[in-house]
Amino acid sequence: MSVNLIVNIVLLIFTGFMAFRIFKMYGRNKLNQKMLNILDSFDNRDQFFHDADAFIEEHQGEEFSHKVCVLRLWGDAFYERDEEFRKHLGELNIDGLLNPDGKNKGYEVNEDSFFYLYLAIPNRMYYRNRDDLRSLMYEKMQAYDETNANALLKRICEENRHFYAHEGDRGKAYIQSLLEGEYGGFKYSRQLIGLYKHCEEAILAVILKDEGDQEGFEECMKNIDNFAHNTRLGKRWTKELGIEIQEEKEETETDEEKKEPSAEAEEPTAESKEQDTDE
Repeated sequence: MSVNLIVNIVLLIFTGFMAFRIFKMYGRNKLNQKMLNILDSFDNRDQFFHDADAFIEEHQGEEFSHKVCVLRLWGDAFYERDEEFRKHLGELNIDGLLNPDGKNKGYEVNEDSFFYLYLAIPNRMYYRNRDDLRSLMYEKMQAYDETNANALLKRICEENRHFYAHEGDRGKAYIQSLLEGEYGGFKYSRQLIGLYKHCEEAILAVILKDEGDQEGFEECMKNIDNFAHNTRLGKRWTKELGIEIQEEKEETETDEEKKEPSAEAEEPTAESKEQDTDE
């Protein structure tokens, strides 16, 4: 077999592989856009649940149907659909998020879904004083403690439980170390780490205020000012923690300027991140 023939065969195989990758990426981006459209309708309760249910029905058993199931679960928590929450939590297929293609790479591409499972939903239940439903959430995730042992979100969730339960230092020392960048050995999305830090610094602000450290509280609030004032997620998160945010008088803005500007500020989605493993 001539060298030229070997080279041509290798090039054909490589071209076919790249074409497959591009086709697969196109399909994923298309599904991701549909999911973003569903999330955009979140403020319209009926429309959100209608669109989410329709997507899940259309894509049953597929990776993105599991992702939208997580968004629907978040909607159940937010809109206080507690019976639906219990039902959908029981049905939730987390294995479909962790191992969608048989290669155990699901966490890396679906970390946005785990943000809701580990942080957003428990925080909403804390706000609603529904410790029973928050405990159900923890029980569901406990089955994946070993699988997600080195996931930063899981580690943060463990410390947040101390905060909600008023145990020990309520996670104060851990949050301070997180804000200083001490999370080596854990896997996390590089594009979402800023969001995690904002959420945790808001919790630290509450801890410091409860301890009577007004200066420390004000410093934390200064650091998360944009998150707390100008983002949908930040406004909701701080409200859930009982932090009163004084609305600032806004100057005239164009419609484009009023849109939430960054991945840190927005609801996390698969589109907004890349995985980074600091191990």
